[in-house]
Amino acid sequence: MADQRGDDPSERLARRVDSLEQRVVALEDELAIHRLIVRYGFAVDTGDSVATAALFTSDTVYDVDTTLVMHGREGVAAMVDGPRHQSLLPNCAHTIGPAVVAVDGDRAVATAYSRIYKRDGETLALWRLSFNRFELERRDGRWQIARRTTRLLGHEEAQALLALAAREP
Repeated sequence: MADQRGDDPSERLARRVDSLEQRVVALEDELAIHRLIVRYGFAVDTGDSVATAALFTSDTVYDVDTTLVMHGREGVAAMVDGPRHQSLLPNCAHTIGPAVVAVDGDRAVATAYSRIYKRDGETLALWRLSFNRFELERRDGRWQIARRTTRLLGHEEAQALLALAAREP
């Protein structure tokens, strides 16, 4: 039976359920992206190049301050296995977040601060503070990092990364 506006209650209920389902999917996507970003820190801090590389697409580009640009999973794995990164282990902690995440279908953008803490003897100090833009894609049923741009605090492009996030919905 239709109400006074002519709406069928079962149609209204179906619309509400569809709306809720879309919202739940959006929340699940955002949570999956946050977890992916956190797993990056755990993987690099344990020196696990295979786990780190698996977080990225096969054709990823990971650009750190324009001076270190990695291409593909192989490039990311090589960075983790490389002497500079290995020299930090086991005395470093990569922390990323909080992130502002915008999901659009099978693509998303996340912008976040990242910090690297380094232990030297009894001293624990902030070693690096950066701004990051993650461009992610859902491939093979899971979120992966297609492009990551990282800029050190004070880098001429750092503010531009944050400005994009401040204006994006």
